[in-house]
Amino acid sequence: MYKLEMHLHTIHNSHCGQVEPVDIAREYADAGYNGIVVTNHFNRTDLFGYVAQQYGSRLNVMRDYMRDYYELKDECAKYGIDVFFGLEAAPDFCTYYKYSPPYGEILVYGITPEELLEYGYDILNFNKTELYDWAEKHGCLLVVAHPYRKICTELDYRYVHGIEISNLHPHQDSKNHKAEKVCDMLGLIPTGGSDYHFEGGARGGILLKRAPESEKDLVSILKGRDYEVIKEKWARRLTRQT
Repeated sequence: MYKLEMHLHTIHNSHCGQVEPVDIAREYADAGYNGIVVTNHFNRTDLFGYVAQQYGSRLNVMRDYMRDYYELKDECAKYGIDVFFGLEAAPDFCTYYKYSPPYGEILVYGITPEELLEYGYDILNFNKTELYDWAEKHGCLLVVAHPYRKICTELDYRYVHGIEISNLHPHQDSKNHKAEKVCDMLGLIPTGGSDYHFEGGARGGILLKRAPESEKDLVSILKGRDYEVIKEKWARRLTRQT
């Protein structure tokens, strides 16, 4: 089985991330992972506030946003761990940084670094239908992250492909059972992840029968639903298989 992290943040790209790529690589090797999808926060506040502050410029903020992804990719290669690109996006229509709902975040799988450079500002501007249409056109998958946390309001499930049913952040009540129930009821694609922010946080994700070849191939696997979501009762006893 191929053990894949689906929800992870790094120190320079998400304001809440606490761990350097070199230390993430070591921890995930020790925890038996074969792959990681990097899903740093993607919204105007993090981009033009936190990321721009980290690197001292707003001129190349999209490229700066990807620096930790590339560094983690290099560090994980030393352990034979694959690293894929992704986003935890909060476009303007659902960002927390406005006065009225909806509030929520959408995990974007299948997007490549090249597509972010081309469409990053569009993603921030899209409304829910435009984002869905763009994802369909470009072979991406939209998955609502931790939809039933206290800060979130329910997004329109007609314009997403899946729901994160197992968010294993130890300091958050993500109401995973409710998320799984709704996902099953609507027939959406289920995913799970550690929501990694700090050392010791590697515990969730999915188990695949084969390694994804690329971001787009990961989408194909998810659409085929030939995988298993790691849930809390299993998180500590899974080991890497090569």
